[in-house]
Amino acid sequence: MMATLAEFIEQAWNDHVDDLAGVTSRLDQGLSLLDRFPEQLGDFLQLAEHVHLAHHGNPDALQAVLDRVTPVLAVQVDAKPFADRARLAMKLLRDEACGEPLLPTPAVVRAHGAAACGFIARGEFPKARRLLQSATSLARDAAVAIRTDAKKALAASCNNAATVLLDLPRSPEVDALMFEAAALSRSTWGEIGTWLNVERAEYLLALCASAVGDGPRAVEHAQLCESICETNSADAFEIFFAREAMAKALLTSGDRHAADKDSQRMQALLMQIADEGQRAQASSTLDKLIALMKA
Repeated sequence: MMATLAEFIEQAWNDHVDDLAGVTSRLDQGLSLLDRFPEQLGDFLQLAEHVHLAHHGNPDALQAVLDRVTPVLAVQVDAKPFADRARLAMKLLRDEACGEPLLPTPAVVRAHGAAACGFIARGEFPKARRLLQSATSLARDAAVAIRTDAKKALAASCNNAATVLLDLPRSPEVDALMFEAAALSRSTWGEIGTWLNVERAEYLLALCASAVGDGPRAVEHAQLCESICETNSADAFEIFFAREAMAKALLTSGDRHAADKDSQRMQALLMQIADEGQRAQASSTLDKLIALMKA
């Protein structure tokens, strides 16, 4: 067990992509740490919402978490907005009437995004699309003072949705929604984000194109990703994943030799990543790419 709840949460975020089942089963360990680290409740609730709703589409599991943390929530008032957002997301996922949300618009957008991912996890793609469309309208029509934050919430929600769709079996319905979400994330980050946001959005679009077998489109987005990294003197971690996008794009295009060269560049970059958690994430990504190239 991790020594602190903050360490547990960080490790869970790092692990959940490759080991969602393991992270889900370990959430009770995080709950047991709340007695010693109640100030981390808000961060823990964001993790629980993402795991139980976005990846599993399971509002009952998240409700059980909220029930268990009720005593802590009564004291840690800073965590109340995260609990309220989770409750709204659960209502949306249950198709319950929500009335007029009392939360700030960015939080409402986030709740729509979490519920949309939940519907995706369940295979209910038309419902997911409707929620993302509603989130888009909410962000567009937000008051000027909070519109940027609302659009950030929209871009992040669309990124999450596209990422969940990327891992599903391919179908025309899945692919169409995936590209809608990824493209909306990219265009929104282009309005209000940093170069890093835009670069990662291009990375996601490259992966999406590779997943559906569109080599030229994948190469185009991977080139944009690499160009943004070069222009902004990105660190080894960002360049590593830009190379991954290009390697997959080249592999999709049938150029295995060029893809292998990019994988070798990734190996060299791996040693330059100073942060231990980031290096572990990159190493796992490289292992998967090598396995894909051998398949």
